[in-house]
Amino acid sequence: MFKPLLTLLLSLLGFLSFAQDFSYGKINKEDFDKGNYAPDAEAIVLHEFGKARIEYNSIKKQLNLRYFYHTKILIKNKEGLDYSNFSVPLYKERNRSDKETISGIKGTTYNLLPNGEIEKTELDKKNILNEKSSETQEITKIALANVKEGSIIELRYSTESPYLYNLESWQFQSTIPKMHSEFITEIPEICVYNVNMKGIVHLSKHTKLPYDTQIVSSLGDVMGQQTIYVANNIPPFVQEDYMTAAKNFMGKLTFELASFSIPFGPNYNFSRTWTDVVKQLNTANEFGKEVNRSGQFKQVIPTIVKNDMTTLVKAQTIYDYIKTQIKWNKKYGLYSDNGVKKALEIKQGNTADINFALIGALRDANIEANPVVLSTRDNGIPSLYNATLSDYNYVIAHVLIDSQEYLLDASDIYAAFGQIPLRCINYQGLLVSKDNFKWVPLTAIQISRVRYEFVGDLDEEGNLKGQWTVLRNGYAASNKRNEIKAFNSLDEYRESELESTPHYSIKEHHINNLEDPYSMLTEIQQIEIKNFASKKGQDLKFIPFISGRKTKNPFNLDERTYPVDLGSYIEESFSMVINMPKNYKINNKPKNVSLSLPNRDARYIYIIKENENELQIQVSLGLNKAIFLPEEYLHLKEFYSQIIQSQALDITLSGSTI
Repeated sequence: MFKPLLTLLLSLLGFLSFAQDFSYGKINKEDFDKGNYAPDAEAIVLHEFGKARIEYNSIKKQLNLRYFYHTKILIKNKEGLDYSNFSVPLYKERNRSDKETISGIKGTTYNLLPNGEIEKTELDKKNILNEKSSETQEITKIALANVKEGSIIELRYSTESPYLYNLESWQFQSTIPKMHSEFITEIPEICVYNVNMKGIVHLSKHTKLPYDTQIVSSLGDVMGQQTIYVANNIPPFVQEDYMTAAKNFMGKLTFELASFSIPFGPNYNFSRTWTDVVKQLNTANEFGKEVNRSGQFKQVIPTIVKNDMTTLVKAQTIYDYIKTQIKWNKKYGLYSDNGVKKALEIKQGNTADINFALIGALRDANIEANPVVLSTRDNGIPSLYNATLSDYNYVIAHVLIDSQEYLLDASDIYAAFGQIPLRCINYQGLLVSKDNFKWVPLTAIQISRVRYEFVGDLDEEGNLKGQWTVLRNGYAASNKRNEIKAFNSLDEYRESELESTPHYSIKEHHINNLEDPYSMLTEIQQIEIKNFASKKGQDLKFIPFISGRKTKNPFNLDERTYPVDLGSYIEESFSMVINMPKNYKINNKPKNVSLSLPNRDARYIYIIKENENELQIQVSLGLNKAIFLPEEYLHLKEFYSQIIQSQALDITLSGSTI
């Protein structure tokens, strides 16, 4: 973009030593004793240093971003061994020849021997692998060797990037504690970045100093600013259930390139706009040219839809048709991997192949459809301000019918029309049309609903026998369908069920509507549970749950600084109708419970009653919004605590000899 200007105006007179961090290879015996710093940790970062610097590449005649990283980690136990494996993502813009590169990789494993000597194992080049994860990203994977419990590992490397807007965030916080983390930026005055601290990190040092970039233009010297950020004793980030990618909430520094200016000359807004991004997508062979190719389905459309169908029914029919034509190869994709034509021929493709085919088929039926690019939940929430595609890894379809909007993903064969997988429920996506764009919310329109039902008999010995039914709808159903179909056969799934329920035997097992995402998925079992109730004299005592009982609180933090993100509303219910043994009555039972959170955001009801010889139990739990904010966390935590307490109490039945 500004390369010709730099070629004319800038020349590099010298090279400033890039990084001045802690000494490599300086390990002493005391370092192996620092495990007591965090006794429960899997590993500890003893020292971490990073530096980002913008420098002039005289060969390519452009400004480049140089990034340097160096870390030293104590591995404490087997669970910590994973921290000796590193992945470095390298980005490449489509339709550009230059890309991010990595160099200077050096790694060492240190082990303290019984005789007090320190054994060193150097990183072998064969343990450095490069993998292409997508059309725009390669990943360099580094695995240090001879790593054991008690090892210290050390790694350093540097990367070079032609994309000044892609200054990597500095992750102060991790899932393990850090004793010291330091990051330095050296930015010429011709570049302006917006810097933000996210999460909760207390800096022990934050210093800004002028420095000589040793870059000279025809109009004079270019000065710059060196900024030093230091944090000590950083606690680990604790992950809990119901959250999107942890990196969304860890303490980190983020950088957004705001502008670039010629020394002593005009200022240029360097930040790309979303209009630029949309243009980039629409001109890419594996995106715009693929999705905008018309006529591929013109001949097949009349064979699968009828003229008397409504537009909505036509769209549903086409959606279900595409799901049968291309099998998902389990790869995400912002760009088409095979292309629609080839994907149809070989009957498989990535998410882009499938959803581009869906969009093409809908358009050939004169139904308005466009792609929506997004970042999956495990990929993190993308930046709204930095207009770059590096944060995005997935594409779905948007359909407009009679002013009603629908989001579709035909890669999930068990998702009903309008239901996108939970992996895609991640704030908002960018709808890309031929000449415009807009943001669309990525929210669940269906509830995850499960209902457990039991009807049967309890005998005088405490044995339970009857019909156990589990009904699932919405996300609970699609998830279960995918789980079942992952087995080689239904018999294999049934065997797995037997192994996972050793406390009861299954005599019959039927599954209804397995292939129909528009119907309730139903599992019906005839079961027997020996000693369901413990017998003492004429008393039978039991907790009235077969499955679905809450025994562990998913919320255990004293404070949670990030939202509880369920993905969708959740409904669970449980009912039991038990024919009690003859002449038995309820002697003791838990009190009926009714709980709710403010605004009825969550509700819980637990009712036990006796109707002649029947014992009836009704339990229902409803989480009536998908996201609970941090300030609502303690209420939700206490709500679950009370649920667990209510479900831990026994019912006692007493018999009479009369």
